[in-house]
Amino acid sequence: MKTLIHNAQVIADGFREIPCGAVLVEEGKIVALMPEAEWTAQAENADEVIDAEGLRLTPGLIDIHIHGAAGEDLISGKAEAAEAVSRNVAMDGCTAFMASLTVVSHERLLEILRGLAIVTDLPGAAMLGIHSEGPYLSPDYKALMDERYLRDPSLKELQEMVEAAQGRLKVMTVAPERKGMDGLIQAAVQAGITVMVGHTNATSADVHRASLAGAAGFTHLYNAMSQHLHRDPGTVTGAFLEEGMKAELIADGFHVDPEVVRMTWKHFGPQRLVLITDAMLGKGMPDGDFEFSGLHCRKHGQHVQVVETGRRAGSAIGMNDAVRMMGEMCGCTPCELVQMACVNPAFLAQAENRKGRLAAGMDADLALFDKQWQCRATMVEGRWVYRR
Repeated sequence: MKTLIHNAQVIADGFREIPCGAVLVEEGKIVALMPEAEWTAQAENADEVIDAEGLRLTPGLIDIHIHGAAGEDLISGKAEAAEAVSRNVAMDGCTAFMASLTVVSHERLLEILRGLAIVTDLPGAAMLGIHSEGPYLSPDYKALMDERYLRDPSLKELQEMVEAAQGRLKVMTVAPERKGMDGLIQAAVQAGITVMVGHTNATSADVHRASLAGAAGFTHLYNAMSQHLHRDPGTVTGAFLEEGMKAELIADGFHVDPEVVRMTWKHFGPQRLVLITDAMLGKGMPDGDFEFSGLHCRKHGQHVQVVETGRRAGSAIGMNDAVRMMGEMCGCTPCELVQMACVNPAFLAQAENRKGRLAAGMDADLALFDKQWQCRATMVEGRWVYRR
């Protein structure tokens, strides 16, 4: 089936924009991008012609850090949870996500990995793989993680995780200061896992060693990590120094102060930042109480906090909210926002050869947005999965 979408502001990637253009899709792939003046030549052979009426047409957004949505937590390891997240995020213009897991026992983690490894044919956004946030993290910056299961790395455990996930364990967050972590990072990278630094009390020197070992980025920069202190340079200092590493950012104005977001934007720029939601199961649900990572949490609007301590407990924002708020805080162009919400996450998810950009031969993962980044329609691999 051929679909032609025309009369759109086409944002192809972090650099290319067609102010008024068209995109041709066939058999789940993008065939061509063209200026509006050329679309009529393609219309006769198209099965479906859509007038975008000036809407913004972008690659589908990609959330590489989401724990749940619509009342379902991905830590269940069940297909039903992945299906709920898939449907929910598609309404935000998100076409792909990573199933992010909090810390549990090793035996339980293997069960979860086996369950998620066989999840396919989702109704909305595609699941690119699994992100294990831990278990080799720092108790000093555990945040919501269950301290009982935090420990030094084990190459034997890593191999068991890789085997249980059947090649779908794509991202792991680690604390580089833990004993034996250099070897774990190297082994994880060799196994095809993108290693992120987070939930860590690392010094900037620890971060540098992790970078040399193959670590590729930082999990929710600033949150749950040692900070930038002038006589005690921590993980944040290392993030500013290691310019080859990317950094996730929760740009909701709540997890990180807008002034710090602006400072980070100024120094990191669109090539390094990766917008995420860190959303939990309360996303898309009415305000109320939820259990997340074994803790009693309360959702109010787009914010979630632990009832007992008031600590932030993930978010309830969508990727389109992250994009809109980042644009409002920093004045980013649409191309820069697409770089941070599509191109960069595709790179960390090891899917950059097929997702994250609008170009011939790429998967037909598309989203139509209005100027306020409200999603009007979402296409995943050539199939419309959401229309407003």
